[in-house]
Amino acid sequence: MKKALGLLTVALFVGVMVRGLLAQGLMDKFVPVTEKDLENPNPADWLMLGGNMEHWDYSPLEQINRKNINQLQLVWARQFSTQGGRAGSSPIIHNGIMYLITPVDIVTAIDAATGSRLWEYKPELAGFGPGRGLIHHHYYNVTRGISLYGDKIFTVNADNTMVALDARTGEVLWSVSRGNDGYVANTSGPIVAHGIVIAGGSCQNAPFGCYVTGHDIETGKELWRNDVIPHPGQPGDDTWGGAPFENRWCTGIWGQIVYDPVQNLVHYGSSGTCPASDWERGVAGRNATLAGTDTRWAVRPDSGEVVWRRQLISQDNWDQECTFEMMLVDTPMHPNPNAEGMLAANSNISEKKVRTLVGMPCKNPVFWALEADNGKFFYARETFHGAENIYKSIDPVTGVPTINQDVVYDHEGKKIFYCSSHSGGRDGQVAPAYDPKRNIMIEATGNICTEEYSRDDRKPIPEYTYNVVEKQVQNPNVPLMKDGQYPVGQITAVDVGTGNTIWQYQQHAYNYSAVLATAGGLLFNGDGARYFFALDTDTGKKIWETRLGSMCCGYPVTYAVDGRQYIAVVAGYGRNSLAPEIDNITGDNMVYVFSLPESSSDRDRKRSQKEK
Repeated sequence: MKKALGLLTVALFVGVMVRGLLAQGLMDKFVPVTEKDLENPNPADWLMLGGNMEHWDYSPLEQINRKNINQLQLVWARQFSTQGGRAGSSPIIHNGIMYLITPVDIVTAIDAATGSRLWEYKPELAGFGPGRGLIHHHYYNVTRGISLYGDKIFTVNADNTMVALDARTGEVLWSVSRGNDGYVANTSGPIVAHGIVIAGGSCQNAPFGCYVTGHDIETGKELWRNDVIPHPGQPGDDTWGGAPFENRWCTGIWGQIVYDPVQNLVHYGSSGTCPASDWERGVAGRNATLAGTDTRWAVRPDSGEVVWRRQLISQDNWDQECTFEMMLVDTPMHPNPNAEGMLAANSNISEKKVRTLVGMPCKNPVFWALEADNGKFFYARETFHGAENIYKSIDPVTGVPTINQDVVYDHEGKKIFYCSSHSGGRDGQVAPAYDPKRNIMIEATGNICTEEYSRDDRKPIPEYTYNVVEKQVQNPNVPLMKDGQYPVGQITAVDVGTGNTIWQYQQHAYNYSAVLATAGGLLFNGDGARYFFALDTDTGKKIWETRLGSMCCGYPVTYAVDGRQYIAVVAGYGRNSLAPEIDNITGDNMVYVFSLPESSSDRDRKRSQKEK
């Protein structure tokens, strides 16, 4: 017996040593990431949320393609923390190492070919002030991304501390507090732009508006800070209908920040404000457009200087949150005013090639196209005709929206029916993809409406956030649908240059993960029924699917190690599928990794390479 235990101990020790040597071998090969790498990534890597600076969610890898997709199989999976939150993040991969942030701000380095852990960082959170940032961050969201530059990993913890980790070891190199009042969380992670670390923030329950900060990459020192809501006397102050500055709450920049290295501009968007109701804000009938809310911003990364801004929704009464990423595309631009779902198209525009900011930045299902260097309006179109009822009109030349006052809380006790609801349209990590081969953007959305009323029976306070109640509280899993439809998930492909619909895929379950496009002619997405699936990019037809243990809710990514392509996705969140008959499970937070079967010659080649 003693001999058997001794042999077991030796075997375990040898196993630990082997794993340690493998980990050390990967880290010994670590190559610092340069600005050139970020601007022109190695196709084998996935260096940032969105895959590249332009946030295309696209990969030129094509080993996995529409001809062999049916051979795709699971090669490894890994569970991670379920404490305090749901999964929803994007792995980043560099030289065969996967870095992944999970609930409670744990950052893990993983062998991207095998799933073996290399190191793990668990933060020690600082003290909190009176706010609820910790609760909001941990219960509702996991940070969607982290940033890699040089030999450092950058993240923002739940206590609003920005941290730099050694990418080889996970050791903390520096940490800087951005304010520990407890109100501010960060749910999309920082980015690196022109050598500056930049991060936004969510102020969902805060008695103030949020900010974006820029930091020195070597020390973390704060270099600049941009508040979102105008202070008294600042431009836009007069658009708040006389509401006191101390009553301008909640507005944040919790969506992904995107950097354009061509024009040296950082692009981000802001959310709405609290409470939702014009009546409760005390501004009903005062033409309060609320400058700073639901606005696109373009700023210089070195200084935070605002180069241009454009408000996409004024008078937000609906939690529409125009904070999501927009992609950067060089494209011909000939907007088609007759395209399906077109709300407004600037017929004065005809360009052979123009740098365009394009995407679905708000929760309503509207694609916007703007000139990237100045915010000039090109077009705005719905996923299909009649998908939303918040806009009364959009000026085809200026792009300035006029709001449908029928869905504004302009008097006490008013009930409103609006599309899309705060559940989407689109939400959170449901990021679009851009396919440069076809010049199409592809977005997953939900055809969801809601009927609500404001809680006029109580005084609004930041803790109540929007202070509204959905009418169908007796069955929250069955939302109201336009024209009585059941919930339907949909993926829409749109020609970037014209706004024309190329194809649309529809299904019963809601889609709640980002879209990944590849040069292999594939689109990957996941839904509330726990399916992870692939569509043909040319036709929008489903050609592969597999069922996961829980809902697919992260950012699918693809990468290659030793010449073998992998597809990875995070799952675990159990949000209702918006149809009670759909089998939806709140399961463990997992990362799943798929690949094609290896041939014996592939294995022999890899073995030979390792022996050398």
